[in-house]
Amino acid sequence: MEKSELKRLVNGYCIQVFFLTCLLYYPIKFWGPDNWQLPSVVGCAFAFLFYIIDGWVWYWVALRHKDFMTSFFTGTSGLRFLLALAIIGIYYLLTDGANMMTFLLVFFIYYMLLLTHHSIFFSRVSKRV
Repeated sequence: MEKSELKRLVNGYCIQVFFLTCLLYYPIKFWGPDNWQLPSVVGCAFAFLFYIIDGWVWYWVALRHKDFMTSFFTGTSGLRFLLALAIIGIYYLLTDGANMMTFLLVFFIYYMLLLTHHSIFFSRVSKRV
């Protein structure tokens, strides 16, 4: 696969991630309870930043080191999980812990939706690389 096609795929991936995070964020923003607002912002920021960076790192790996793709996907999964645990831990330490279940529920929705999107998108794309 050539460089321009890889770049087009990553740009499409970034646009899809943007729309998925907006699809979750705005309904919670307008119709969700007040105690869902902060977890939604945290989940949206985590999802958007992690998956955009992940897309561009994937582009770099696919362009230069195609033989490391399986290691890249394994590392990405581990890093995503560890960062999610770190964010959950930081939230727990910074808040009173009373809304922890609400935070976990909302954060888990972002995590799972974008994990599913990531898996489907890159399983399709990796077959072509």
